[in-house]
Amino acid sequence: MNYKDRFSVISLIVFLTLLTAVSGWAEKLYVKPSSEITMRRGQGTDFKIIAVLKDGTPVEMLTEADDWAQVRLESGREGWVLRRYLSDAPPLGQQVEQLQREKEVLTETTQSLKSRVDQLTAEKDEVERRLSDEKAEVERELNQCVVERTTVNEDFLNLQEDTADVIQTKTDLDSARTRVEDLESQVGKLQKENDRLGKTEMLKWFLAGGGVLFLGWIIGMVSRKSRKKRSSLL
Repeated sequence: MNYKDRFSVISLIVFLTLLTAVSGWAEKLYVKPSSEITMRRGQGTDFKIIAVLKDGTPVEMLTEADDWAQVRLESGREGWVLRRYLSDAPPLGQQVEQLQREKEVLTETTQSLKSRVDQLTAEKDEVERRLSDEKAEVERELNQCVVERTTVNEDFLNLQEDTADVIQTKTDLDSARTRVEDLESQVGKLQKENDRLGKTEMLKWFLAGGGVLFLGWIIGMVSRKSRKKRSSLL
């Protein structure tokens, strides 16, 4: 593609873009009711009539000069008409049709909203039922927790009493252990004293036995001497 071809393509694109933009900016008007106007090639009654427009015919106004307006039909045909025969208000029939369509849309929307409201109402009732069931379950669990808490408190009080008894018992055991240790100490002392006394008693018996023997020996000696004297006298 040479330079001229590229330039032609670019020019065509720019033209179409501008044409689209102008079409987008064009104001949509309608031929006034009870009017039947002519569309001419140029701006003035001297130009050739190219179309006759009935009332309510929609047109797009491209430009406006003096009493004339350049318009484009829906078919794409362009021409000039007197501006005073154009109005921005759609024909009454079109307005009625538009209102009827809007009414149908509103009716459908209303039905849809009603269905949605019914659905939401059913969902709300279901949620309320579930909440009621959950509330009843929570209240039941709460009552059970209250009962369990009361039981735990009673067990705690009993445990405190048992702990007090255990502490008292431990105190009594410690006191008894101390008493036993004292008694064991006393028993040890008494045992030692008993052992000492036992040895003393044995010594006494030993001495007593020795004394008896000694006394017997003396008596024996005396007896023998007496017998000897008696024999010598005879």
